[in-house]
Amino acid sequence: MFLRNSLILFSLFILSCQTIEFVEPIEIDYSKFNKISISAKEIFINIDYNSAFSEENIEDQLDKSPLEIVSSWNKKNIKNIGNENKFYINIIDASISKKEIENIDAKKYEEKTIFQYQVFFLIEYNLYDNSDFLLANTTVESTRSTTSQKYISLNETELIINELLINTLKDFTIEAKSQLTTYMNQYIIN
Repeated sequence: MFLRNSLILFSLFILSCQTIEFVEPIEIDYSKFNKISISAKEIFINIDYNSAFSEENIEDQLDKSPLEIVSSWNKKNIKNIGNENKFYINIIDASISKKEIENIDAKKYEEKTIFQYQVFFLIEYNLYDNSDFLLANTTVESTRSTTSQKYISLNETELIINELLINTLKDFTIEAKSQLTTYMNQYIIN
């Protein structure tokens, strides 16, 4: 009896000593994303987005919010070259939400509800001359979503969210480069 109890306690001790994987805070190497050079003397970034605190909005639970991530990309990867024009970047939306949805593909023993995470970026780019005459503008938006099981570890949740944020930023930067090249072609410097 003593040997059996000792074996059970030893097994529990060994199981409790397993390593725990810690997720590092999200670090994004912005140098790997698209870069844009625009013929402008100054660049202004206006943040028109106010985070809506609701049950679905999870921006306040993240180390780096989508707003910080997309703002950093705009600051680091859009460069001004020239002595004329003003380039305005208006961040209208940079949100992430988490919704509980029905798992319509659930098999017999799978969870009937899952979580859906969605990131949305909406940014307006305006180029003005020195007399504040609008020369060109475009609006760029990108959205991406993914799902996860309802009962997963916090580490797994962070990994899913980090991957979603990085992939949405990749999509956004590709679309921004495309839109700016299309609508501001004569002011983009390669």
